[in-house]
Amino acid sequence: MEKITEQQIAEAAKKFVKDGATLKEIKGVSNDELEAVYSLGFGYYQTGRFSDAQKLFEFLVLFDHLSAKYWFALGAVQQAQKDYQKAIASYGYSSFLDLENPKPQLHAAECYLALGDKENAASAIMALEQYAPQGTELGREYRAKAAELRKTIGEDAFEVEE
Repeated sequence: MEKITEQQIAEAAKKFVKDGATLKEIKGVSNDELEAVYSLGFGYYQTGRFSDAQKLFEFLVLFDHLSAKYWFALGAVQQAQKDYQKAIASYGYSSFLDLENPKPQLHAAECYLALGDKENAASAIMALEQYAPQGTELGREYRAKAAELRKTIGEDAFEVEE
């Protein structure tokens, strides 16, 4: 096996910072390979093997930190393990990478509620209502879920035109 020099590491780090490259690009890992890891992690998640799933999802966000899907999966497994603070952070990254996907905000709101933080739950719900895609079934579905959460915390609805 060829030894990696400090200069090669420095060059890769410069590319990573300058060009926004992901580790998967630097290491030559394909999307298909990452998706195979995701499928395995998702299977672990579905069968309650949360610790194993978390390791795989952490690997995925390390190799492709620009994937909203991988950050969301990490947040879901953290939430399932009641690690709500970490889940909120992971959902935040996912939301930042895909603003029109209302799922991370909804689950972040659930995490805030589990922590007893109604103020931040209300903020997450407001973000969901504001950024969910207009005129789509997904947007309507998640706004309805947001309305239910608002009732739970006794908040008035945030008006967004549909």
